[in-house]
Amino acid sequence: MANINDDYERMNNLEWRLKRIENMLGSFEKCENERAFHKITELNENLSRYASTNSNAKTILKKADDITYLTSSDFMRRLNTDKTTKLELILLEEERIRNVTDSLSKIAELAKVLDGEHFNDVPKLTEKLNTLIVNHNQIKTEHGTFTQELATFLQDYAAFVSFFCLYYSV
Repeated sequence: MANINDDYERMNNLEWRLKRIENMLGSFEKCENERAFHKITELNENLSRYASTNSNAKTILKKADDITYLTSSDFMRRLNTDKTTKLELILLEEERIRNVTDSLSKIAELAKVLDGEHFNDVPKLTEKLNTLIVNHNQIKTEHGTFTQELATFLQDYAAFVSFFCLYYSV
């Protein structure tokens, strides 16, 4: 019941303010449009002047400007554009999350393989591999030496055969 009385009082107060503004401006039937526009402009200038000296009025005018800005069609268009951009970013982030999830699944599968019994033998096999590498390097070195000795022998043999052919052919 108290709410209805409060609403009724507010309505009466708003009607009184509207009549007061109409009286200040004059009725539109009585005055020309230019005069009404001039009065509205003058009233706006007076409000701005009053607002520049009063911090509460500045705050109220700032809030009124904010309301005008937030209810403008440009802001709504920009807000819809921002929503579209946010939606695209969310979808891209969702795709990235799927990719990361797939990568983590692959890592989990590989971890199972790495935890297998065959990979436990790798340290033991590393020692054998090192021994084989040393043997391989020794064989390569011996092969190089043997190849050099064989080349020298074949050159000496070729020289001997050519000398022998010359000596007995004469």
